Parts: sequence; structure tokens; C-alpha cells
Amino acid sequence: MLKLDVTTMMVVLAAVSFVQLIIFYIDSYRRTRTDVARWWAASVAFFSSASILYTIGQVENVSPIMSVGSGIMAIAAGCMWGGARRMRGRPAVIWPLIALGVGTTTVSWAGRSVGDTVPGQAAWLVAMGIGIGAAAVELRIRHSSQWRDVRSFAIMATIAAVYFLARAVGVLTLGPTNPVFLSVFGTGVTFLVAILLLVSATSTMTALNNAQRTAQLREQATLDGLTGLLNRVRFLEEAESLLRRSRDNGTVCSVVMADLDRFKAINDEFGHITGDAVLQAFGDACRLTVRTSDLVGRYGGEEFIMLLPSSSAPEAVRVADRINVVLAETGPLRGTGRMATASFGIADTSTGYTTLTDLIGRADRALYAAKDQGRNRTMIGDGQAA
Repeated sequence: MLKLDVTTMMVVLAAVSFVQLIIFYIDSYRRTRTDVARWWAASVAFFSSASILYTIGQVENVSPIMSVGSGIMAIAAGCMWGGARRMRGRPAVIWPLIALGVGTTTVSWAGRSVGDTVPGQAAWLVAMGIGIGAAAVELRIRHSSQWRDVRSFAIMATIAAVYFLARAVGVLTLGPTNPVFLSVFGTGVTFLVAILLLVSATSTMTALNNAQRTAQLREQATLDGLTGLLNRVRFLEEAESLLRRSRDNGTVCSVVMADLDRFKAINDEFGHITGDAVLQAFGDACRLTVRTSDLVGRYGGEEFIMLLPSSSAPEAVRVADRINVVLAETGPLRGTGRMATASFGIADTSTGYTTLTDLIGRADRALYAAKDQGRNRTMIGDGQAA
């Protein structure tokens, strides 16, 4: 067994947890500041402060300080559970953490006041097992595309939870001085498990936060910041790929060009805030109307573009009309008394496949024909009425 005294192991745990906190804060939390990162930072901070308190209590032989340290470490385990819940998009509940901390502190304090450390040890071990085990369960339930990223910590958390709960049973049935107990659940092994768990949790959360940050940057590079639709570059990239698949499958594909009516006049008369509200309303109308397989992007300014696979021009007309209906349902623009409308131009591949550039050109000419004929309408091809 590992024959390391409690004080030495607590100093090591305090140092490791403090270093992990600094690394996590600098390398991950400061850049993302997500709820998940906040919970994991709190967990490491509680581990660090609990280790320091327990070390001070051990050295100075002050039982209340050690009892408070045990309670704070129980809260640290609960924060792991809170972080795991936030990863699943579920709310983190505060009261179980408080219950773990207060319960552990109270039992430990009561036991130490009469010279019996067994109840406090058992309470601390059970609290750690519950908090860490609950985190492992949450991570396992999440089993998704991120499972590979959290798998190592989920396994380590499961091992740690089982170990702490088994040690609680051992300390209650065998006693903390029993040779068999010491050989299986010695102090060195216990704190080694805690250190490995802490390092595993911090490295996993750092990797996840960095991956999330990368995904956010990628999203910012592909989406229009105002409407949330694809930006022009990303739309054209995905449209080329989708058009090739439609050609290979022999299905009809439609391109829709859209332009917000009298947008410059709205901007000039009512200001850019109102203009931005019109753009956002149109983006929302598109999301409420198109299918998940359709592509929608902001082409530039007040002009938008769509690629509708497996849709002929008449079917695309119905989509365009529905977008205008949804846009009208938003009501008059605030403070203007005007309704936002859009004009549409459509071209499809029913007469034979062509390039994306040609389809956009045909749809664009149809759009200008729609605007020339009074706006708030849809045209197909080179001037055909829809």
C-alpha cells in the first residue's frame, strides 16, 4: 500500500488543484466563459480551497476546520455533477450541493467533537461518491457526438465514485485502522484517486471548451451575424455540392433570389435599426418556411438566395409566397406603419442542368422583372409570370 501521511497528500492535492485551476482559467474559461466552464472552474476552486483548509486543520489539529474542508470538497464533487448537467443542456440545481456540503460538515463536526472520525469520513466518502457518480451518469446519458471527448473522464469518474462508496462501506464495517482496510483503501490510494480524477476532469473540460470555441469561430465564419443565415461564401460552397448531388440523382433543383422591397427608403427614412429589424424578420420567415434540406443565405445587403433541392419552379413559388405571408404576419414595422415585403425570382433545372452561376443569373433576371412589375411578387425564369 501507499504509506503517505494525510498531510503530505493534502498538500499535494492542494497544489495540484490550484495549478489545475490556474491552467483551466487561463487556457479555457477566460476565453469561453460558458456555464459548463463556470461549473468546472468552481469545482476545481472548491477542491483547492478544501485541500488548503483540511491541511491547515490537520497541521494545527483544529477539527472544525477539517470538517468544513470535508464539506467544501463534497460541494466540489457536486459541482462536477452541475457541470455535467449543463453539458446536457439541463439546469444545474443548487440545493443538492448545499445539502451535500452542510450534511458532510455537520456529521464530520459532530463525530470529531466526541473523538470519532469514522462518521465524518463515511459522510465525506458517500458525498464524494454521490456527486462524482451523478456526474458520470449525466455524461453517460449524454452519449452523443461528444462522447469520445468525455469518455475518459466518465470512466475515471465511475471508478472514483465506486472507490469512494466502497471505502465508505469499508470504514464503517472494518474501521479506519483495520489492516485489511488500510491495505485496500489506504490514504495514499484515496488521494491518488482524487488527484487523477481532478486532472482528468480539468483536461477533459479544457479540451471540450477549446472544441466549443473552435466550433463557435467556425460558425461565425459561415453565418451572417445579423440574420443567422449562411453567409454568401458558405452558401455558394454548400450550394455547389448540393447541386452536384441533385444532378447525380436526376432531381430538379430551384434557385430563388429574393430582395426586400424599398429597403433603402426604409433605411433612409427610419434608420438602420429599423432596417436591421426587417432583415432579421425576413431571416426568421425563411427559417419558419423552408425545409431542413434547403439552403438559405444572405447574398448581400438586402438580397437573399435559396437553393431548394427536389423542388421545381412552381413548388419554389409556393415557398416564396409563404415567406411573404409569414413576413406579413409579423405586422407593420414598429413606428413606421409599413409592412415589410419581398420580391422573388426563380429558376430551376427542369430544362436541363446548368451551372450554379447560370441558375443564379436566370433567377436574378426574374427578380428584377418582379420588381419592375410592381414588387411584392414572384417571377419564374426570364420574365414568366409565376
